Amino acid sequence: MKVFLSGDHKFPKRIGDSILAYYAYNNVVILRKSVKRAILPQNIKIKNNQPYLCALWSEMSLQIKSLFADYAKYYKIDTRQKRTQGVSGFSMFIYFVYRAQKRFGILIKDMSIDFILNIFSKFNTLNKLMKESLLYRLTTKLPTRFRHLMQKKQALPDEKPNLVQENEAQCKQQNSEENQSYRAKSPDP
Repeated sequence: MKVFLSGDHKFPKRIGDSILAYYAYNNVVILRKSVKRAILPQNIKIKNNQPYLCALWSEMSLQIKSLFADYAKYYKIDTRQKRTQGVSGFSMFIYFVYRAQKRFGILIKDMSIDFILNIFSKFNTLNKLMKESLLYRLTTKLPTRFRHLMQKKQALPDEKPNLVQENEAQCKQQNSEENQSYRAKSPDP
């Protein structure tokens, strides 16, 4: 329902369950029904992951943050999006963490700083992360694409195996076991 008003008035914005929306210097009023909004399951997951993502980001070194910020700047230029306000180093880091979750099969709440740093030590440049599809591949040349995410230090090898390599080995083992069980179940022609 649309109503045209004239003169100065002080009508309410809500009447019962209905909403009155005033336009054109309060001369046009549109009556709307309120809509019940429900939180989608994907939004609940995002809300639950947010504290873990913020904690991981806060523990990253300034060098890693600046490289992700450079990457985000060139990502905006490369994609030529009309709305680039939401693109930042943190948003690119979030994309990276979700891709790592999908690749290695570890939930974000179970990820630790050591796990992320192990990935960075294995794929130590933005270029390697793009090649491994852990970040979007850019067509423009990023000047900092070969700069190291982490400085390599001379240290004694850890007694623990590398977490990334361990997870890759587990995934390969599960896939081979599934293939063997599938072959065993399928009838021979």
